[in-house]
Amino acid sequence: MAEKEKSDWVEWVKEQDDPRIAHTRPEALDDITILDLSNKSFAGCYCSSLLAEFGAEVVRIEPPEGDFIRTCTPFGILHEGEGLNYLTEGRNKFHISLNLEKAEAREILKGLAAQADVLIETYRPGVMDEWGVGYEQLKEINPRLIFASITPFGQFGPRSQSKQPDYDNIIQARSDIQYDTGEVMPEGKTYDDYPWAIPTKAGPWIGWCQSGTFMAVGILSALHWRRMTGEGQALDMATTEAYTAFDDYAHLWHQLDGHINERCGSLDPALWLYCFAPTKDGGVFLGGLRLEMWQAFADMLGKWDDWGAGEWTSMVPFGVMEEQLKWGPLIFAETRKYTNDELVTMSIEYSKTGRLAPITPVVAPICSPEETMKDTNWLDRGIFTPIVDPVYGEVIAAQTQHKMTETPIRTKWVCRPVGYDNEHIFLKYTGFGPSKLKAMKEQEII
Repeated sequence: MAEKEKSDWVEWVKEQDDPRIAHTRPEALDDITILDLSNKSFAGCYCSSLLAEFGAEVVRIEPPEGDFIRTCTPFGILHEGEGLNYLTEGRNKFHISLNLEKAEAREILKGLAAQADVLIETYRPGVMDEWGVGYEQLKEINPRLIFASITPFGQFGPRSQSKQPDYDNIIQARSDIQYDTGEVMPEGKTYDDYPWAIPTKAGPWIGWCQSGTFMAVGILSALHWRRMTGEGQALDMATTEAYTAFDDYAHLWHQLDGHINERCGSLDPALWLYCFAPTKDGGVFLGGLRLEMWQAFADMLGKWDDWGAGEWTSMVPFGVMEEQLKWGPLIFAETRKYTNDELVTMSIEYSKTGRLAPITPVVAPICSPEETMKDTNWLDRGIFTPIVDPVYGEVIAAQTQHKMTETPIRTKWVCRPVGYDNEHIFLKYTGFGPSKLKAMKEQEII
């Protein structure tokens, strides 16, 4: 592609994808109504957030006291009375309260479900059925309903009735990924010797987010199937099962020869060079997915002869953990001589003039949240554009991850207090006016 054509394309697609004009474009799911009954589950909230960004009218149904997820926040920090966690996952949703412990509330839910396209719930398997609002009961009212259940262990299986809570750390721990994530425990040593060499969780709530994402994709597929057949269906997502799917080659490796993946720090037995390394002012990720890239890295550091890089013929020996543990300190001693920027620049320059150019190792700085939020690339693409929310003021919440020229996603508001939309939603879907809502509140239904 000629330079002018590249430039024209960049300017065109940037203009079409500009988040500031998203509100002028249609929304892909603007005719879809979703009831989100997520209970103590970030997975359900995350799932409905994704669909709300695409324009679905998501009605979040909470108990009158609010969902537990609203209270999850670092150091007890609140913004306008709200936990920071929920400020990221309440976006674009209408919020109503409904005490499903009461029979009248469940009758109201049936009326809402009769008009909905999707219902998301995260209660223990059987609870919705006991209340008379499970899939089998609701499909009699609305055969087109897509009933999406997210639970720790699924709707069936020996553990399906377990009362173990659906916490992200439990998801990570039971999935097997946490087992092989963390620093190496040297042979013959114990936790007393190396207290930091323990299984390490992922920083964000990745288990919840992954299952929420999988369910959102499943819902979209079910909506497509319903468009073809007119039929709704029940969807069953186990949070642990979803995250387990991320352990890619580990399961195949065990199937082939019984190998159990052990903790290997930031190393990777499937690839080399592939690790994090310390620098003068922080750290970088180093990536060499082919032998030539590993050789280029040695050459870039001036170690072509010292390390005998010209004699390497295969990546296989470098996949052995003992070899990686041997090479790690040698590499780290070299990277500590440079800053992050210096190593990145060296990699770029090597791709132009190095012995193996254009082959070059990957070098990427490890960025802090502040550095990421100030990165001009992400600022230009609008992900950290502040949202001026009528309730919570100016809030920076990651948005517009999908860039779409015709039906762009958008964040219209970041959150709502508990029951904020009771008047609007109940009037729209049930015809209840102020006097009815007042009576329902007095009866602790809402």
